[in-house]
Amino acid sequence: MGSDDHDHPKDLHIQADGSEEYRGPWVVESDDSLNANHSGTVCVHEGATFQIGPRGTLSGSLTLQSGSTARIDGKVAGSLTVASGAIAEITGDQSGSVTVDRGGLVRVHPGGKLAGSLVVAGLVENRGVRGGSVQIRGGEIQDLDGGSEKQPTRTTDGSSIYVW
Repeated sequence: MGSDDHDHPKDLHIQADGSEEYRGPWVVESDDSLNANHSGTVCVHEGATFQIGPRGTLSGSLTLQSGSTARIDGKVAGSLTVASGAIAEITGDQSGSVTVDRGGLVRVHPGGKLAGSLVVAGLVENRGVRGGSVQIRGGEIQDLDGGSEKQPTRTTDGSSIYVW
């Protein structure tokens, strides 16, 4: 899939003085990496690999188009969308909703974390820890080789929260 098959809407950033600024997403069309902090959307195109290094933090959404790969060794605070034919390898911290399309693959390695709601039409192989609501839409979650599902804690008012 190329950049002509989908739109890249701009992100709204609120400045310290309250003013608004629109910025385009970071579009990854060849191998690239993040080793610092970045705020905003990242879209990884077919054939590209995107790595978030151990010191990298993405505050925003990460979208993997068909035929792309991402390795999250650092942190993502935002949604992750994995298209058919895309692969996300997680050794770090993914905090936010995760959508895995049919034919998409998410591998959570030992020490990796998925914290947030999961919508799974593809496959999640979990050897780390995951926690959050789950909707299976024809896909599968496999907790393998010590992979676990974190259970929520009940608060005094009866609500459920995840304590990481």
